[in-house]
Amino acid sequence: MHVMTRSVIGTLAATLSVASYGSIDQQCQPFMQPSVAVAVDSEEPVRFSMNAALLKPQLESLLAQQWGVQRVVWYADQHHIWPTDFELNAPHWDALLESLLAPYQLRVVLHPNAMAVIDYLPEAKQL
Repeated sequence: MHVMTRSVIGTLAATLSVASYGSIDQQCQPFMQPSVAVAVDSEEPVRFSMNAALLKPQLESLLAQQWGVQRVVWYADQHHIWPTDFELNAPHWDALLESLLAPYQLRVVLHPNAMAVIDYLPEAKQL
C-alpha cells in the first residue's frame, strides 16, 4: 500500500509516494552539516548587525541569509527582544549563531528541507 503526500514548501510543490513501512508522522531527523577543517588565518571573521527589536525576525533573517532556511518553526516564545543595536562578531557563522542564542537558552535544529526548528535547550530554566 502506498500513501500519496503533497508537500508545499514556498513555491516548490512535490508529490511523493511514501510506502507505508513506517509512520509518516515520525519526527524529522536533524540535518548534520559536515565539519569543514578551516585554517585559522584562511577566513576573515563574520559580522551580523542586530537592532534593538524583536529577536525572531532578525534570527530568521540570519538563518535565511547564511543557511538558506525558508521556513522556521518556533516552539520558543516569539517575544524575546534583542536589547540594543549591536554588531556580533565571530570567527565563523556557527559561532556567531551560538553567541546569539546563548542568552536566550535557545537552540536551532536545521533540517535538509530548508526548515529550521527553534526551541529552548532541554536544560533551560524557565522563569
